[in-house]
Amino acid sequence: MDGQQVTHHPSLQHQLNRWILTTTFIFVTVAAVLSGALTFFEARELQDDILQEIASLVRVNQLTENKVPESDESILIQRLEKNNKDISYKLDDGFQTITIDDDDWRVYVVTQSSTKQRFVVGQQTELRDDIAWNSTLNVFWPIVSLVVILLLIINVFIRQAFKPLKRLATHLDTHDGSQLSVLPETNMPKEIVPFLVSINGLLARLQQTMQKQQRFIADAAHELRTPVTALSLLAENIKQANTEQDREQRELLLQQGFERLRLLVAQLLDLARLQSDYESHNETVSLNQVVQHVIADLYPLAEAKNIDLGVSRQEKLMVLDKGAGLSHLVRNAIDNAIRYTPVGGTVNVSLFSDGAYAVFCVEDTGKGIPEEELQHIFEPFYRSHENIHPGNGLGLTISLEVARKLGGEITLINRSEGGVQFLYRQLTVMTNNG
Repeated sequence: MDGQQVTHHPSLQHQLNRWILTTTFIFVTVAAVLSGALTFFEARELQDDILQEIASLVRVNQLTENKVPESDESILIQRLEKNNKDISYKLDDGFQTITIDDDDWRVYVVTQSSTKQRFVVGQQTELRDDIAWNSTLNVFWPIVSLVVILLLIINVFIRQAFKPLKRLATHLDTHDGSQLSVLPETNMPKEIVPFLVSINGLLARLQQTMQKQQRFIADAAHELRTPVTALSLLAENIKQANTEQDREQRELLLQQGFERLRLLVAQLLDLARLQSDYESHNETVSLNQVVQHVIADLYPLAEAKNIDLGVSRQEKLMVLDKGAGLSHLVRNAIDNAIRYTPVGGTVNVSLFSDGAYAVFCVEDTGKGIPEEELQHIFEPFYRSHENIHPGNGLGLTISLEVARKLGGEITLINRSEGGVQFLYRQLTVMTNNG
């Protein structure tokens, strides 16, 4: 494809065949050389034994010159004469290698015990070598044939062993991706089963994520439909205004509706970005400064309700942050506490360390959350039936996603004296100063 670099992945089956072929070739070559050499020298020793046996028959005068067994026609018997120019009469008894007319001969010199005549039993070296080489090849070719057959059998077995993987790939190709069904683990090699178990676990988690996203999209569409419909009605009502004051009031309602819609869209985008595992750079921040900035922004809201908003405990805490996620988490916690605390109540913020963890705690004096709703409070768009305050039900969901990104943990419990305690724990970052 244009503009894309094709990556060629090595084939495990081809690698196995190549390694087996290479290893077998090396071992067969070494074995063939060794066995061939042994066979070659054993063949020559056998021929020497034959020469020696024929010479022993000549010694006792059972064989005479140029008379040898029919099976040993390549062997010559010749009497040694003192005037023989080709073969020296002074050769010692026993094995000798001589040259006659540029041809090498392997001979055995023997003296008859009765006549004291000397004989030479000989065989041409070239002919001996031909016989030895033929013996070597008779050993070598069966080995090569068996090795070839063995490699073909191994190749067939390897193909059979990889067939379950091919069936598995075919099984995956038949799926359109809408349903992530588990992969079959039966009739699979036990070396592959751990991978299948891990893949099936991953598919199950992906299926849950897809279902979660599908529910989120459906809920988001439903939540967006209501404000859009309301804005459409408010826009129509402006045309029906009878007086300028009535028109301004209706425009104000329309602007407030747009603001709520803007906030909902912004929260949806934040939640979608967090759930999509968007990677941003880690940075070390002061949790104290984050909390101070949020309190400064939300203080007018607390002041308008005559709520005592303050920090009762504050230790210097440095933590990791990604994409200003901590600011969202802290803002949602304090904003919720202010909104659900009645007029004249108290919102207390604490920052302290607990071992290796930094703890951010917000406590209010509101009505609390019904116990049966605590397990649903972090679900997207979930709002308590008793909740009369404006909102979209996404604040705590976003906070939970931020905590997941940062490796933190959120705990939300009802206080015995009334109100809710929001507790967030995250590992601290050690600095050069402490």
